[in-house]
Amino acid sequence: MIQIREMQAEDALAVSNLYADSWKRTYGGSFEPPDLKTEIAKRFSVEKQMREALDPHIITLVAVENEKIVGASLSEMDTRNQAWIDRMHLLPEYHGTGLADDLMRATLVKHSGLQSIALKVIKGNDRAIAFYEKHGFAITDEIASDEQVGGAASVVMSRTIPRG
Repeated sequence: MIQIREMQAEDALAVSNLYADSWKRTYGGSFEPPDLKTEIAKRFSVEKQMREALDPHIITLVAVENEKIVGASLSEMDTRNQAWIDRMHLLPEYHGTGLADDLMRATLVKHSGLQSIALKVIKGNDRAIAFYEKHGFAITDEIASDEQVGGAASVVMSRTIPRG
């Protein structure tokens, strides 16, 4: 049985590895190898995961099966009190199992009471865009060169959060 819970600092290595492996699979053909390595190191280091686990403005949820982290999502509040989903990754063998839907629902519950939630997706990640559209997100903006993801083109997606 899979349990979804908030990340703890001792989960940092497993979460770092999950994110890094997912990025390699998803974006390996979109970045030059040194750029991909730099981007992964910047975004997913173990130290960064530990800091994020302790940050009260960040919610990282992990999906755990038999004591192994098989999925994770990260969302955070910005300075304008807007919630942003920054990451949602699963081990490949959990794609299509409904786990991503469960992580999305758990993330939305964590932000209930807010008016909306947003996220960015690198253009060309059609699987992610379709997943977010299935969950009520719509493209609201495009960024030609998004410095937060190594200068790649991105889309901004958002949705309202139901109250209650």
